[in-house]
Amino acid sequence: MTEPAPRVLIAGAGDVGLALGAVLAQAGLTVTTLNRSGRAVAGATAAVGDITDPASLVGIGEFDVVVFAAAPDRREVPDNSAAYSAAYVDGPRHVLAALDRPPARALLVSTTGVYGDDDGRWITASSPPNPQTRTAEVVLDGEQRLAKMVPTTVIRAAGIYGPGRTHLIDSVTSGRLGVSTGSADRWTNRIHRDDLVAALALASVHGAPPPLAIAVDNEPVPRDVVLRWLADRLGVELTADTDPAGRVHGKRCRNAELKDLGWAPAYASFREGYESMIETS
Repeated sequence: MTEPAPRVLIAGAGDVGLALGAVLAQAGLTVTTLNRSGRAVAGATAAVGDITDPASLVGIGEFDVVVFAAAPDRREVPDNSAAYSAAYVDGPRHVLAALDRPPARALLVSTTGVYGDDDGRWITASSPPNPQTRTAEVVLDGEQRLAKMVPTTVIRAAGIYGPGRTHLIDSVTSGRLGVSTGSADRWTNRIHRDDLVAALALASVHGAPPPLAIAVDNEPVPRDVVLRWLADRLGVELTADTDPAGRVHGKRCRNAELKDLGWAPAYASFREGYESMIETS
């Protein structure tokens, strides 16, 4: 006798959460998306609520898996740690308290920013976190608190790009970004939104997902390599960035845990991902 498909709640369903809801609903799962706007996707039930407001969450129901995919508000505010706390600490606590019973497990979309390392080293999911900002500290605190409340898989995502996320392309086209004139460039890591969604979908239904995984593509790459590729593809000239960086910056992240589950990025590097965006623009 086959096990019934898990009932999934996607709390804080924005761009990533709604795309995940569409994938899971198409696969035949019972999916509810929860956000303040009531935005919905075909095949899923839309619930209106604010994860930072417990009164708005009354009567959500009962679920087997809860995916926390909220993005913090007011990212442009100099000290936005309160917004991060609302998304990663208070929000999950409020949602779990509102459910009819605890879910079997949870997924949390987190960030590779909790590692903090900035000397070019390789990072795996098991690398010790080393947050260097207050917001990264808050995110790590949220991860740890959630794991104490319910069995949790944390997916630490690198920079997300894809449909509607054209900041880098726009910056190159407008001339707002330039290549480094320093002696060392900065390593960057990224994940196409659709590949992140595929990773979350797999972890949602997998019988034994790992407690930690990093969502990145297969190729960490210096920022200048990306900028030069985009400039060449878009037919624009790059300016020179006068930041005299004299050491290796950034980190290089591995995605082994997700690959062990059977995941493989459809956009193996920035080239495939940005090419698809350019072709559809």
